[in-house]
Amino acid sequence: MKKHDHIRFENIGGSFQFHARNAADLTKILDLDATVWAALCVPVTSLNGDNAFFQALDGDGNGMIRVDEVKDAIKWLNKVLKDINVLDAASDTLPVSALNTDDADGKLLSDFVSAHQSELDSGNGMLELASIRAKLSAVTAGALAGDGFLKAKAVEGSAAAGLYSDITTLLNCPDKLTSFLLEKFFADAASFVQWASTVEKPLFRGDEPEKYYDSFQAVQSKIDEYFRFCELIRIDPAHAVRFELAQDKLPELDLLDAEKVNTVLLNAPLARPDAGNVLDFNAVKNPFFREKIAAFAETFSLTELTSESWQQIKTDLAPYIAYLAKAQGDTAGQLGKEKLELYLAGSEADILRKLFEEDRALGGVIDALRKLERLLLYSRYLLDFVNNFVSFATFFDRDTLSMLQAGRLIMDGRSYRLAVWIDDIASHKKIAVRSNLCLLYLEVASSGTPPVKRKVAVAVTAGNLNRIYVGKPAFFVDCKGITYTGKIVDMVEGPISFSQTLFAPLRRLSDAVSGKLQKLTDFSSSEKQLMQSIDQGKLPPAAPAKPEAPASQKFLSNGAMMMLAGGLSLAAVGAGLSFVFKSIANGIATISALPLHIILIWVAVFIAIFMVPMAIFAYLRMRKRNLTLFLEAGGWAVNLPMRLSMLVSRIFTQGTEYPPHSRFIEPPKVSTRIFKLLAIALIVTAVIAAAYWWYIEYFKCC
Repeated sequence: MKKHDHIRFENIGGSFQFHARNAADLTKILDLDATVWAALCVPVTSLNGDNAFFQALDGDGNGMIRVDEVKDAIKWLNKVLKDINVLDAASDTLPVSALNTDDADGKLLSDFVSAHQSELDSGNGMLELASIRAKLSAVTAGALAGDGFLKAKAVEGSAAAGLYSDITTLLNCPDKLTSFLLEKFFADAASFVQWASTVEKPLFRGDEPEKYYDSFQAVQSKIDEYFRFCELIRIDPAHAVRFELAQDKLPELDLLDAEKVNTVLLNAPLARPDAGNVLDFNAVKNPFFREKIAAFAETFSLTELTSESWQQIKTDLAPYIAYLAKAQGDTAGQLGKEKLELYLAGSEADILRKLFEEDRALGGVIDALRKLERLLLYSRYLLDFVNNFVSFATFFDRDTLSMLQAGRLIMDGRSYRLAVWIDDIASHKKIAVRSNLCLLYLEVASSGTPPVKRKVAVAVTAGNLNRIYVGKPAFFVDCKGITYTGKIVDMVEGPISFSQTLFAPLRRLSDAVSGKLQKLTDFSSSEKQLMQSIDQGKLPPAAPAKPEAPASQKFLSNGAMMMLAGGLSLAAVGAGLSFVFKSIANGIATISALPLHIILIWVAVFIAIFMVPMAIFAYLRMRKRNLTLFLEAGGWAVNLPMRLSMLVSRIFTQGTEYPPHSRFIEPPKVSTRIFKLLAIALIVTAVIAAAYWWYIEYFKCC
């Protein structure tokens, strides 16, 4: 950047931001510290536009676009293009001559375009995004994807299908065989075949070891356990009490639960441990191992087993156990020596290797096509994106929908444009409730087949909520023109306009008073029940008779005390009303004695006493509306504070938009001439009466 080439910042949405107006401004972004960026990172799922462009910007594929990834994209463009100003067109096409052949990527792309000129060049030296995408779709539609993975459909019907199936089954990698795994398998196969050809199967005491090993393997763990317990008692006989639990220390056991009883028996020792380290086969009590121990004793021709003889058996079987570990534990060896020898001598491996070579060549083509696609996507959308990320210039543009906005909610004759896609309503609401905005949460489904269901948060920044409620049907149009239908599922109340906030307390007071009055005019539940009984020709049952009061209390029971209390109450009420009416009369007399302008001044003072604090409170509430929290609730890392002013709020909520040059025709109306004449006569009469009163009060008295 030149010494005097200043970077201009514009007041956008109440904060100074860098507005990139042309491709040359993209290079200036590289010199901007992250502290002046409007946003620092943004989730890809919340953006609107070409998803392939957002995926290309998301270099590490973590679903978030960050500051460093945007700078990397600009740096790459500066290297691969001769002049970045070709991006000013923001077009789906790019001149082939714009590629910088002095750069490695630029030369690779230039050579690739020359080799595939008939498919990529439209004939006028221009690269087209549509042509590149068509070529990319064609080369990735086959069995090979150029990603280094060999899929089953690539070997269907070939002689290598069996080998492919065996390898992927053994390695548990269906549709993910790589060249490395293939070569490793054949190296292991060759090693196993060589080992199997030079090593003979060990014998057990001169006999075939299979039957001895099977019998040994069935009881090995339990016999080892028994001798461990014996060693414990041999070292200290006091440990013998561990196998003799007292009745009061027995763990709880449901004897009717067969599964739990079997678990206890299975975990029990073979027999009572003995300090002599001898297992008497006739003393084995564990029912789960009694038959296995008998088979072991018969196979090895034993009536009892000492610790020393057990260790000798394990030593004599050790060579065969090691032999089995190699024969059965080797992955390739599981296929057997004979089958591996056929694979090593056959042509199946060469078929797979040739497919991997084709896949690598295809990978080079796909890589070049993806780079060309990324180049065309950057030239089409990057300038627009930075004005939705480095600054929010497009976001605050009244005439367009930015990449931040999901679309428009059309409801009650208004268009609500401050809408963002969200993943979870509860998590968004938890943060957005502090934004002091009026929010609507919707669940919508697209009109396509199958329908796409999504959630959207919408901020109401102007108008009112008189006809908006939870459950109200909604019509939503996204940035691509796709329509969605759904309903409002949740709301967060907040200030919408200054007048709505100013008169909100009065509306609440009015609602409270009307509610009280409605309760007074409603029948009580008992009255309603009585009326229903009368309508049905039934009377409620009579109340049970009360016992007769004593003679000393008959005076009270006859209602005399009630009459006395009622008389006193009426007297008190009458006295109170008399005082109130007298005070009102005196007040009216006092007020009527004041001059008119004094009365008007006092009326203005009383109105100001109530309205000025309410106006200040309404103004402060409107100033607290925060767009930053609204976006951050959706996963954005917004860097600059954004207050929703009353001027800006009308950008996001717009009224009914009629076509230009519309004509409005109203139906014929009844003549209002008589009413106008009567109104004029009333006004003239009022003015004359006021003038006469003024004359009587101020001139006649003088």
